[in-house]
Formats: sequence, structure tokens, C-alpha cells
Amino acid sequence: MNKLKKVQFIIISTILSFGLIVSAALISNAIDKTNKLDNRITVKGVAEKRIKSDKALIKIIISNKNENLDNLKKEIDAREKIVIDKLKSLKISENSYDIENLKIQPNYDKAKEKASQNNEETVALESKILNYDGQEIISIVTGDIDKAKKFYENLLELKLQSDNIEITKPEYIVTNIDKYKKDLLVDATKNAEFRAIEMLKVNSNEINGLKSMTQGQFEILKDNEDILNKDEEMQNQIYKRMRLVVTATYFIRY
Repeated sequence: MNKLKKVQFIIISTILSFGLIVSAALISNAIDKTNKLDNRITVKGVAEKRIKSDKALIKIIISNKNENLDNLKKEIDAREKIVIDKLKSLKISENSYDIENLKIQPNYDKAKEKASQNNEETVALESKILNYDGQEIISIVTGDIDKAKKFYENLLELKLQSDNIEITKPEYIVTNIDKYKKDLLVDATKNAEFRAIEMLKVNSNEINGLKSMTQGQFEILKDNEDILNKDEEMQNQIYKRMRLVVTATYFIRY
């Protein structure tokens, strides 16, 4: 009788063990399938493009100081005439430059405060205007990028005629940035897909559709290809380097 019970116990144990093994295998297989269905790969796509600026900006700054406001305005006007004559000699049309309104800043002689002998109250003496600072800016904008540097060099001659005239280096600007951003977005998307495909090739897998994509950082960077101007500040470089990054997540086909 005891032997029969032992045999029954062994058979039951074996059946239970086998059942647990089968169940574990089924669960493992189900989990594996779920992971594969949910498995995805996330990559970054990068695109860069070297762009030539389409506008150049040169500023001519006229400044002066005078105790008399009317005399200050006359002095600024006289220098403005010198500048306009120079622009005409360079055949820069009136449509290519803009004259900002004259800015005037009074400088005060603030008398020292004195304390009353009878109490601790402070009495401020009336402020007096010592002199006036005046500044006028003439901004030249041209689409003739290749001539902007020559314009600048010729305009520097104005400094020989007056100490109160400053000329800024040409600043080169890309005005149609949105157009280039769209092109870069397409290229960065292609780059992300290529990276995902190459990474999945290692395990003989493929991408199975795009789950999501987000645009990341967009930058305008210095141009290092132009050796002659690589040490210039970015705003003074004719060419700019644009860079855009996207993050893409793809489903995996096993």
C-alpha cells in the first residue's frame, strides 16, 4: 500500500513539474512576443548645410558731444552730409540705407547732497545739464554680398574726415532661414532612418514603421571651411553652417 502511494506521489509530482515547465515556456514565449511587438529603436538624425548669406549690413555711427543742443544738431547734420555724399560716390542708392532718428542724451551735473544743520533731513540741490551726447546711425543693407567688403573698405575713408564717425564691419545675414530648416529637416529624417537600418542590420532585423519623431536643436554655427575668414566672428562671416537634429523612434520587425 505504501509503495502504491509512493508511485502515485511520483506520478503526480512529475505531471505537476511538466505542467510548470510547459506553463513557463508558454509564458516566456508570450512575453517574448509581447516584447518584440513593443520593441522599438530610438536614434538621432543629423543634417548640416553650408549656406551663403543673402544680405549684408553695415552701420555708420555718427556721434558728438556739445554743451549747446542746437550746435550739437548742426554738427551731426554736417557729418551726415559727409556720409551721404560718400554713399552717392559709391553709387549706393537711397533705398539701400536708412537714417535713424537722432538720439540725444543729456548729461547732468548732480550737486552733492547736504545735510541740514538743524535736522537729519537731506536736501538735494537742483540738477544742472552739463552737456549733451548725440548719436545718429545710418544702416546700409545690400544684397550684393560680394561687394559689401569693398563698400566697407571705402567707407573707412570717412574716419579720415571726422573722428566722430565709426564704421562697423559688415554683418552677413541669412534671411530665408525657414526654407533651409525645411530642407535640413528632410535630410535629418533620412539620416535617422539610415542609422536605424544600419543598427538593426547587426541582428538581421528591420524597421517596421515610424512611431514618432521630434525636432531637436537647430543651430547656426561658424564656418570653418573659409580659411581666410575662419577667425572672424560668426556674424561677420559670409558663409554660415546650419545644423539640425531630430530624434526618431521606429518599430522593429524581427
